[in-house]
Amino acid sequence: MIVNNTSSAALAAYSSAAARKTSTDTSSARNSTDQTADTAQPGNTESVRLSSTSTSYSNAIANYSPYFPVRSGMAADALVLGVSQPGATSSSKDKTFADVASDARKRMDEKYALMKDSGKPYDGSDTDRNSLMGDLDRRSLNAVATNEGGQFSTAEQAAAKGLMRQQERLATGYYSGPADQQKNFTDPYANDPIGRAKAALGFLDNMTAEEKTDPQWLIQHQTLSDALAQTGTEDSTTKKDKGHFHNLSEVLAGIDTDGSESKKAGSEEGSTSYVFEQVQAALRAMQ
Repeated sequence: MIVNNTSSAALAAYSSAAARKTSTDTSSARNSTDQTADTAQPGNTESVRLSSTSTSYSNAIANYSPYFPVRSGMAADALVLGVSQPGATSSSKDKTFADVASDARKRMDEKYALMKDSGKPYDGSDTDRNSLMGDLDRRSLNAVATNEGGQFSTAEQAAAKGLMRQQERLATGYYSGPADQQKNFTDPYANDPIGRAKAALGFLDNMTAEEKTDPQWLIQHQTLSDALAQTGTEDSTTKKDKGHFHNLSEVLAGIDTDGSESKKAGSEEGSTSYVFEQVQAALRAMQ
């Protein structure tokens, strides 16, 4: 985390406002929780559902926050939530995709101005990238990544793609984030390639509506479904061919598995926003 001891009055004011908002939100959340407890009588399933969703979101943010460091006084909750809840909406809620892009442009411009006023303009680092796009949900990130409306620079598009890819990798058990935080990360699918593939399929299922219109989404979804089916059933825990299925696990990690060499996939700038772009090769390897 970057702490700028020479922040201007503008950033100080932003931090103060953020602190007040946090305090207000905490108080509101406490009141909301109390009200939920009071109204969650038999038959009042809506209150229970809202409380459960709020708890799930809070836990998700707490678990992945260390992997999205930001400047002091800023936050990346929307980016963090996108790891476990890619379809969750905040910045893009109830907006057309064109309006989502315009909103993202406005939010980013405001962040650029805050950083400049702090005496340390945006520098393109991962921390500043997270700070710049920290309140963009995945739908907003996709608007930036696809240059909706033609209003985003090549660097901004690449940054958004990188963040979407980071969400995908973390969601499927592969570490992506600051080097000094990797020791704190545990791969939940280390010995469970089928579980990893199911997590990848689940992530695809929960992507935003615009992402699902990309032809690659259908290809990746079908490939994963077919690969899982070859283990018996999609719900099966029995591996028919452990070796070949391990190739799928490696492909999801972004590793070349054609037998010639093992290497990381191309740079964020040269790839799509998906971590699953080579799953077709995995299916061929399993046949």
